[in-house]
Amino acid sequence: MGRTVDVAHHWRRLFVTRFLNLPHIIWSRPLAPLPKTQPEEESAYVPGDRVVHDKWGSGTVSLSEGVSVSVSFDAGGNRTILAGYLRSGSPKADNDNENPTNFLPYLCPAEWQDVPVPAREWWSEGLVPMRQVTILNGDGGVGKSLAALQLAAAGALQCDTLGLRPMAGRVLYVGAEDEAEEFHRRLADIVNMHHRQMSDLTDFRLLPLADRDALLAVPEKDGTMRPTPLWLTVAVDARAFLPKLIVLDTSADLFGGDEIKRNQVRQFISMLRKLAIEIDCAIILLSHPSVSGMQTGTGSSGSTAWNNSARSRLYLTRPEGKDEDPDARILRTMKANYGKVGAELRLRWQDGAFVLDDGRPSAIAGLLHKHAEKTYIAVLSKLNRQGQRLSPNPSATYAPKVIATHPDAKGVSKKDLAAAQQRLLDAGTIRIVSEGPPSRQYNRLLVASETYGGVPSN
Repeated sequence: MGRTVDVAHHWRRLFVTRFLNLPHIIWSRPLAPLPKTQPEEESAYVPGDRVVHDKWGSGTVSLSEGVSVSVSFDAGGNRTILAGYLRSGSPKADNDNENPTNFLPYLCPAEWQDVPVPAREWWSEGLVPMRQVTILNGDGGVGKSLAALQLAAAGALQCDTLGLRPMAGRVLYVGAEDEAEEFHRRLADIVNMHHRQMSDLTDFRLLPLADRDALLAVPEKDGTMRPTPLWLTVAVDARAFLPKLIVLDTSADLFGGDEIKRNQVRQFISMLRKLAIEIDCAIILLSHPSVSGMQTGTGSSGSTAWNNSARSRLYLTRPEGKDEDPDARILRTMKANYGKVGAELRLRWQDGAFVLDDGRPSAIAGLLHKHAEKTYIAVLSKLNRQGQRLSPNPSATYAPKVIATHPDAKGVSKKDLAAAQQRLLDAGTIRIVSEGPPSRQYNRLLVASETYGGVPSN
């Protein structure tokens, strides 16, 4: 049975093509015959759908609005086409070939006989495996974004940081919480700490998304997670840039599903892992821990699928205890499918960046020790001149405790002052003297060059 041609549609099409000169709308079919679906009908396609065009071949839908569909074609290029000129295509196989959906890549391990065993690759040895998703948990304000930014910058700068040697190479950082100006300030502190310049970050790409919707995947009505046009665009750009590390900050802004629904969480992590495998990179996903995760010390969040789906999970937290240094942090390995669980790095925030604080001699540790010792001597001398007596032993007048609360201490912790006290005693810079009657003597601390306080003559 014949079909009546819509003459008005032909004239509209001729007008748009010839007179309005809109090159972004592609008219790839001849005027007759018309497709079975009229082009002006609403598109039924959604981002992520596979479609086929007679001229441009297969592609993936990145945006669908009204009668127009934006498609990223496998052969290259992004084009906007009327939905009527497209037809549904089969899902794209992982190897980018148009294989039938029933093809499964079975392997026979016997074929690996005499084949060298491939070495496991790490972006950061023992912490961040290549071609996998690593989750970095940390409560708000603890500094997980700064720590991730510092690690990423070290990879782009091809230098060590925090006692780690990340893989040298390009880095892509997608930040949904902070504006460009904040990243500028943080990176300035980081490059200064490494004695480098901002111009050295040529292998670093930053995508700040604080001012827009940053969701990378959202659930359909049936609960299936669908990649958003933003993720499809980021993936295309990553394939062109080929970074060795992608940082996604944070899951609260990027994951549009329900964090306690296991299937949605697993689909999201799988979507990220697929790109990591495809372009041979590592992905670090930042995430806030749940209340129970903080209470138990595991740092986990939402469904256990977050922990189970990732191959590595790290937790940045503050040391426990009221007397702990407020600038101290601990980076723990909570899960490591390919490494050791329970390892930890002790860090300290200093001048806008983190430094390693493992107690071993280093230039930075030496400066921190000297600062604590100078603070100890200055406050001890001042209090002795005022007639206060400080004890070397834990008590109400315990010297490190009293000095730490003094305004002149300026944040030096009781723990660091106690360590400084022992070093000063060992060096003979301070001394312990006994005072009082024989029946009730007590010990007090004095600066060695002072009799009962007083400023040394030199």
